[in-house]
Amino acid sequence: MKIKLDLKDKKILKILDKNARASVAEIERKTGIQRDSVVYRIKRMKKFGIIKFFHTVLDPVALGFPVYAFVNFVLQNMSETCEKSFINFLKSHSNVVYVAKTTGKWDFTINIVAKDLKHFDEILTEIRRKFSKIIKDYEVSSIIEEIKYDHMVDLV
Repeated sequence: MKIKLDLKDKKILKILDKNARASVAEIERKTGIQRDSVVYRIKRMKKFGIIKFFHTVLDPVALGFPVYAFVNFVLQNMSETCEKSFINFLKSHSNVVYVAKTTGKWDFTINIVAKDLKHFDEILTEIRRKFSKIIKDYEVSSIIEEIKYDHMVDLV
């Protein structure tokens, strides 16, 4: 179900996209939308899943994780149980910061952060050993520089 957003909703979303911690008073001041309306609109957008959550975007390099890479997997002989086990393992691994089931050549894409290349290799080897029966192929793409990081606010 597509939810219609009006100009006021879009103004609120633009402010929250730049600073998810913006107070209701700050949003009111910057948009001219009354406080009660700001609160109502944010609650409504959360209720309908337009706003899924608020989060901080961290810099892995500044936190001591300069190795930041995507790993794409092709899987084989995969039962529903194996797939759930694979997903749950990836979701619970602290160095796996992104997991997506994909279409096309790759079945899954994950993002791993690591302290160095040896640490990265240990993490990838752990995944490959644990799921050797279902991993048919994989490919690593290291991120050199993020050019664009967008949360789609300009599309609404």
